[in-house]
Amino acid sequence: MTDKYYRSISTAGERERRADLMLGFPAVECRDVNDTAALAEVLAGEVSGGLVIILSGELGAGKTTFTQCMAGALGVPGIKSPTFVTESIHQIPNRDFDLVHADLYRFDSVPPGSDTDLQLTEYLMAPRRALLMVEWGERWMPPGDSDRWNIEIMSPNDGSDRRWFVMSACGDDASRRLSRAYEAILDLWTAGSFGGSC
Repeated sequence: MTDKYYRSISTAGERERRADLMLGFPAVECRDVNDTAALAEVLAGEVSGGLVIILSGELGAGKTTFTQCMAGALGVPGIKSPTFVTESIHQIPNRDFDLVHADLYRFDSVPPGSDTDLQLTEYLMAPRRALLMVEWGERWMPPGDSDRWNIEIMSPNDGSDRRWFVMSACGDDASRRLSRAYEAILDLWTAGSFGGSC
């Protein structure tokens, strides 16, 4: 991948406190749930303990579907959205980290030092650091030194399964991992094995 695929994006408003500069990538279009599952499988190959995946998008954009696809690719089938319990922990087979799936839909924001903030941060600091996938994650500010992917899911709101995934990374390790994943996505697209566009 050449530098033309990279762009620096600055965030505004509340997100400006999280990161002034992130490594961003062109949007990936998924035409249907099969494309979404293929995207999740590629990304699952690059995740690690201590990574935060912030999922954002309107209600019904597909945050839970994407999380289920990612969890399935990691060998954790059938997870449900933990909206009313905030988070659920899933052991990933043959990996040295767990998957923590959090849903912050019922929060307007998660203030630093709150019980929820401390709980989510603890998963990243524990000896067995978790992969943390957070739906409505823009409502929480992860620790400043945490590696993270920001994935915004956009839907055309026309009843179709078509989605656009806008991804960026913050942190050296997270950026390297997302760059490798994006290379694999481009390879699949070029080979005709991925229906969407990049």
